[in-house]
Amino acid sequence: MRGSVRQRGTTFTAYWSTIDPGTGKRVQHTKGGFRTQGAAQKYLNPILPLVDQGAGRPDRKMTVKELLTEWMAAKASEGIRPSTLGMYRNVVDGWLEPHIGGLRVDQLNASRAAQLVETLRSPTGSALGRGALSARSVQLAVQCLKASTRWAFETGLVSRDPLAGFKRPKAQASAAATGAWTADEASKFLGSVSNDRLRAAWWLLLSRGLRRGEVSGLKWSNVDLEAGVLRVVETRVVVSARATASTPKTAAGRRAIPLDDRLVNELKSHWARQAAERLAAGEAWEDTDYLFVDEIGHPYRPETLSRQFAMLSKTAGLRIIRLHDTRHTAASLMLAAGEAPKVVAELLGHSSPTITVNVYQHLMPGMGEAAGARLTGLLTALP
Repeated sequence: MRGSVRQRGTTFTAYWSTIDPGTGKRVQHTKGGFRTQGAAQKYLNPILPLVDQGAGRPDRKMTVKELLTEWMAAKASEGIRPSTLGMYRNVVDGWLEPHIGGLRVDQLNASRAAQLVETLRSPTGSALGRGALSARSVQLAVQCLKASTRWAFETGLVSRDPLAGFKRPKAQASAAATGAWTADEASKFLGSVSNDRLRAAWWLLLSRGLRRGEVSGLKWSNVDLEAGVLRVVETRVVVSARATASTPKTAAGRRAIPLDDRLVNELKSHWARQAAERLAAGEAWEDTDYLFVDEIGHPYRPETLSRQFAMLSKTAGLRIIRLHDTRHTAASLMLAAGEAPKVVAELLGHSSPTITVNVYQHLMPGMGEAAGARLTGLLTALP
């Protein structure tokens, strides 16, 4: 007997059995309390195919917090990047557990997930005191929650995924890039840092669109000034308040960046300045091979570069943007100058030009008109 529904008093109970893999004996499972026979059968129907596959045990009675804890442990055992695991931990601790951690998993559904989305968008969205979450952060929170319920279903903790049909809220593609500087602003900044010891870093950020962690992780052993190329093979990220070496997330992130004469000269000047500091520091110097280090050779933490950038921007009288917005600036200016999206995507380390266009092209008003004008001119010139 695969399964059945029987009436017990005034309610109905679903019955099914599985084989205990440890003993080989048949084990009966029940779920009662249904008011109608149809309700009990509806509960039983998705379990029966699992019984045929050798599964079909009853749902674990656990809270969302317990589920997220087990899911996090499973992700850690997969050997994922520490920075990614840290990101999951922030989402779980700061956004999910405070709002729905006490909810039982069997009470989780699309309606409850929609309520969570509205809560995260409200001023109390973050338990860390940061107010309403951005559209991208809300999307990330839902993504993690859905991943945990899908994992619970795939591992047999629950007989169905309660959020299988719930869609992630959409985030505007343009939201990440609204802080880009104009060409005049970027040029003014670079002119203002001509005497700054980290000016080569600012040039790389604004002219090649490197990420903060990529600049922090650059090493001299991956720079070939004669060939005019540097290779992004390592990053520096902060995990549990500690800066640590990591690798780019994707194959596209591991890339070669061409250097023009100006950038080669900037890096040569930076090398000479660093050599003088090494000599002055003497035995106190720590040879780490990193490009951007303090006066005794210690590599900069990524957030240190962000603070320094903000201070220099303020001193220059410029609109304050995030350090990551230098990446948006470089991308938008390259596209505005007519550079092919594929070339820009390769410089940025995007896996597809489509990503580049979707995220940045809106920042260049008039590009469509300019392209149309060029085509009209071409057609007019034809005999």
